[in-house]
Amino acid sequence: MTLLPANKTRLGTLIVTAVPVTALGLATGAGAGAPLVVCGPIALVAGLVLGAMLASAMPSPAEPAESHGHRTFGVRALLSRAAHEARPVLAEVDVRVDVAPARLRTVGDPECLHRAVADLIAQAARRSPPGGVVTLAARSAPSGVVLEVVDEGKGDCGMGLADVRRIVDRHGGELRTEPALPRGCRVVLELPGG
Repeated sequence: MTLLPANKTRLGTLIVTAVPVTALGLATGAGAGAPLVVCGPIALVAGLVLGAMLASAMPSPAEPAESHGHRTFGVRALLSRAAHEARPVLAEVDVRVDVAPARLRTVGDPECLHRAVADLIAQAARRSPPGGVVTLAARSAPSGVVLEVVDEGKGDCGMGLADVRRIVDRHGGELRTEPALPRGCRVVLELPGG
């Protein structure tokens, strides 16, 4: 029988935890004057239970630790919340949210993706002229979901995206920038679907 890498890691964690806990339980029981016949099985069970708990809490190598916060959620709610919370930086700029289909969903860590979208909104607002519009659009795509943040600025949109790029990369997505027509910048995030 061949163990998968994830199971090898979990088995190793179980052993590395169970052995010292069992030994500590035996030493403590013997030091207190308990016969080994009584404290031995109790120490062994305690070591195995604690080892099993730690092993089951470990992420598998195929599943990054960040994925434990991932879940499926609505894209409209994500964009609307980010737009609402960005109002202080949008003093002279309007925001339009356009999601189709209306119940579009994605998978990921909603708080991380919220930070990424809020950052993109703030950058788009800074680039936009007074009276301009920042458009947050989302569409279903074969690979999942495509989010766009489009401003009406001068088209200089490649700067300040390192944090957003890291979040998108952790979600298994892609980020790119391109000019918007007739003017402005379009930041495109491709994310897995839900």
